[in-house]
Amino acid sequence: MDAWAASYGSAVGFVCVSVAGPQLASQFGNELRLKSCHNTWVDEDDMPTWGQLGCNGLIVIDGSDSVVCQASPAFLEVKGAAFRHVETLLDALLRSKPAPTLKSGRVDPSVGGHCAEVRFGADAAEEEVEEVIVSGLSSRPELNGKRGRVLSETSNGRLQVQLDGEAAPLAIKRQNLTTVGAEAPAEQGALAAQVSAGPVASVKVDALDGEHRQCESKLTLLGNLTQPPGVDGKRGQIATALRGLLEAYESHFAHEEAMLDEHLYAAIAHDDAGGFNADKGARTSHFADHQSMLASVRSLLNDVPSVDASAVLRLQLDFERHATQYDGGYADRLSAAMAPCQPVAVP
Repeated sequence: MDAWAASYGSAVGFVCVSVAGPQLASQFGNELRLKSCHNTWVDEDDMPTWGQLGCNGLIVIDGSDSVVCQASPAFLEVKGAAFRHVETLLDALLRSKPAPTLKSGRVDPSVGGHCAEVRFGADAAEEEVEEVIVSGLSSRPELNGKRGRVLSETSNGRLQVQLDGEAAPLAIKRQNLTTVGAEAPAEQGALAAQVSAGPVASVKVDALDGEHRQCESKLTLLGNLTQPPGVDGKRGQIATALRGLLEAYESHFAHEEAMLDEHLYAAIAHDDAGGFNADKGARTSHFADHQSMLASVRSLLNDVPSVDASAVLRLQLDFERHATQYDGGYADRLSAAMAPCQPVAVP
């Protein structure tokens, strides 16, 4: 959000509202080094009625103070596309264009309590949207490299595509569209450049660090198997490696969640009461990301012939992002909470 605020300048105001008092707002401001966006909080008596958003979406208000988006697509559901959706909406508003129709976000009731059971727009059980990248257009070369989503097929065989940053859909030939996940080698190289060369940072708990190393070794094996040439001849090995990664993920996530519930979240792990709680929000988002990562691996297992280097690079980036964003957040607290449980050497 701070990067957005710096990018859009005075044209758009970005506000981060903490629902756990000024202490959490200060912690956010310090840890995230917020400089450009507005960082504030609400008191207990002024809690919003729509539930807790954050990773479940953003609220967008136009220049006349009208709510044009009650909950944008959730990061936990669509990953990086969540940011592109918000940018598409803002760009349309700034150019006084009609706001594009976007998939609605959802508020997780386990975070916001009863008031968060509200659903804005359609539920998540919508048909899967094909995301594409434009390439090879000579008539409008400025569109090459842009991402979008396929809306429908026209009578002349072209596809209606809503591109990010464009107010209206465009009719584009299939030959000028590449489905996201089937990128050219150049884009694979860009993905590879984002993958860290070393292991993820320690969480200061030996057992969990060991499990992280095991997950990384499974990802490395998959990466090696999907490097050309001869990938098609290794589909059996790739399937076996994916099952090994899935087992490593399932075992690690279950163990980690149990440890967190025992040492950090014992008071809220089985609390179904409403209201707002920072730990409850952190727990819900963290555990939901586990399920999202498992779903990604299972999806590849269901379509092994399509697994390529790009798909594995995305798994690696997701693992590193998760380790940094979620696991890094509990490292100090969990190791401190477990310290009294560690055996003490007796001279």
